[in-house]
Amino acid sequence: MSETWQVPGFTEVDVLGVGGFGRVVLAKHQESGRMVAIKYLLAEYLADPDIAAGFRREAWLLSGVRSPHVVRLFDFVETSQGAALVMEAVPGVSLRALLATENVLAPESALAILKGSLLGLADAHAAGVVHRDYKPGNVLVSREGQSKLVDFGLATLDGHNGLTAGSPSYMAPEQWAGQPGQPATDVYAATCVFYQCITGHQPFEGATTNELRSLHQMAPVPLEAVPEELRPLIARGMAKNPAWRPSTADAFVTELETIARKAYGKDWEKRGWKRLAASAAALTALTPLALLTTAGTAAAPIGAGAVAAGVPATGTGAGAATVIVGKVIAVLVVVGALVTGGILVFNRQDDPPPPAPLTVAIQTDSGRDQARPVAYSLQYPQVSGGDPAVRQRLNAALRAPIDKRLKAIRDAVADPDWQQQFPAAGETPTARSTARILLQTPSLLSVRYDHDLDSKVLSHTTWRFPETVNLDLTTGNPIGPTDMFRPEILTATGMRTLTARIEPHTKNGFCRVISVGEEGRKTTIDAADRDPARDHVPGAAMGFTKTGVEFEILWYDLGCDNASGKETATVPYTEINDLLQPKFLEMLGTTTASSSPPSPSSSSSAVSNTYTNPRFGFTTRVPQGYTASPYSPENGDGMTFTNPELDATLTVWGTNSGGRTTAAALADAAAEAESTGGRVTYRKDEGDHYSISGYQSDGKIFYERGYPGTGSTAALRWVYPREHKSELDTPVSTTVDAFRPGDLTQPH
Repeated sequence: MSETWQVPGFTEVDVLGVGGFGRVVLAKHQESGRMVAIKYLLAEYLADPDIAAGFRREAWLLSGVRSPHVVRLFDFVETSQGAALVMEAVPGVSLRALLATENVLAPESALAILKGSLLGLADAHAAGVVHRDYKPGNVLVSREGQSKLVDFGLATLDGHNGLTAGSPSYMAPEQWAGQPGQPATDVYAATCVFYQCITGHQPFEGATTNELRSLHQMAPVPLEAVPEELRPLIARGMAKNPAWRPSTADAFVTELETIARKAYGKDWEKRGWKRLAASAAALTALTPLALLTTAGTAAAPIGAGAVAAGVPATGTGAGAATVIVGKVIAVLVVVGALVTGGILVFNRQDDPPPPAPLTVAIQTDSGRDQARPVAYSLQYPQVSGGDPAVRQRLNAALRAPIDKRLKAIRDAVADPDWQQQFPAAGETPTARSTARILLQTPSLLSVRYDHDLDSKVLSHTTWRFPETVNLDLTTGNPIGPTDMFRPEILTATGMRTLTARIEPHTKNGFCRVISVGEEGRKTTIDAADRDPARDHVPGAAMGFTKTGVEFEILWYDLGCDNASGKETATVPYTEINDLLQPKFLEMLGTTTASSSPPSPSSSSSAVSNTYTNPRFGFTTRVPQGYTASPYSPENGDGMTFTNPELDATLTVWGTNSGGRTTAAALADAAAEAESTGGRVTYRKDEGDHYSISGYQSDGKIFYERGYPGTGSTAALRWVYPREHKSELDTPVSTTVDAFRPGDLTQPH
């Protein structure tokens, strides 16, 4: 490998910088005369598969980001002699160089740089990319009044783990812990740099890496050195818990602009860049980038020419350099193998790969509010994969209920009428919310939140209630009553029909509103009955399961007395389908998925697709070719599905053994396996469920997943011989992932 290898079609002008793994040069495209920056991977590292893969990965991630605030990637070139990124050349200097000269920036200037950087981060986040190494050296400040992000070498896809690496002075607490990258991680780092810009020093300074880790994870943000009007902005951006930071860089820009206008007037940004212009221009004049004032920057993407081996760049003839005008960079298709003796160019003409599959997982945020005496443990679903813009909308909607809930409690604690009661009662209110996925189909997600509060002061029943969120997984938009119900149902007459369908599934029916001297009218589910200004829509939260609609009725919201409390009324789809929109029925999957269980009176019957237990309400997928027979555990009900050819069984069941913790249920499952001579090789408490696997005494593999609840338990168990493991890996994974435990809050 040659140390002097250069991308064909370019002439090196000067060296812009040298790092641990490579160097960056200013180069001129020979055919057009345009100037570019080329980042070369040093030759000795090309043979290192990890480093080379990381270099390709940086190209792949950077190419998917389209933003005026991120340095553009034109091409990635790799041969047996070297690898290089061909990028936009920016006439400016790094923020690190600017701070070395200025030490402290005027607040308006620091805010202007932060805003531009946040806009770049927002565009990266929209493409599903988290930078993970925002620092002064990776921010370029141009003479024209713009800041741009560079160096995505540590970037990860949103929600995916990367190396526990970065720049220690700016790393967020979750990054120190090696947790998946998320937009809030970049918001933290950007706020740290902003702090440095306006104070002249980093927010936390330690003699060792471990000391820095402890400060970033545990120490309060030292706000004394910050102008008072900017303290709320920094406190938000550097919150220890990512849930307390702005959820997106876009949201942080909105907060920044509001604070900047209030503190420094409507022309703050113009003044900020004007103050920076002279310093940026003077420092740029001392670098090779001063040549860009006459030579120009690369106004259009530039492709590398082919070499003697005759492998042309995409879309060109052999031996010719390429200038591709008007193309927009798409995500690169990274090919692992090198073309011997030739060039391999990944450019804009490739179609982007499909996004990763959309998945949903329950997250928990817990801790104490730094500003108010409030503790919290809040569950919410989080989406990974899928289209980045849709994912962003979904996650904002799924996060909103607990953010709103916590704000309501914080406001109550700050209310003068209640504020003094909490110290007198010796209590810290603790907000608790649990989230449960009721139904997930390819196009719909239905989630139920149960909000609770441990507080003697805030003891009223209205502080404890259920809430549901229903989302279109294809668009990220919320699904409301007009999407669910036929138009004729969203009328006074239609709501009375809906009330009649719900009432048989309530404990005591709909109450009557008592008035003086008469019995009073009977309440209905119609929200307009309670408030004539509202539309004729259900006055209850609605969740959707595999078998029916759950109406979360707060009786006091419908006009009943407070003592009536709340109730969940579940109406089977067979009794309500005719009221729902056909398109919504398709989203629910009720027109294609079988929800009828095999007849218990039949000892064996062919089954496929979906099984839902009519008593406990749990649902599972069943592979083709399995026969069903009833399974009757103590105080419970279930079904066993058998494939004699593979000697495999799938058993699903529910029991009224509620009230156990997940850890206790897991311990019971392990003890039962070992008491019959089995051997447990894996066990894990996963919050709302447990997983355990190993070998039975007869040598067969077993895998069990159980969901213990307050009122009942649902579980699934596979048993099969080792020799059929490869054939059953996929069916096992499919059924386990598709298992839905039903309502575990009550016995059945």
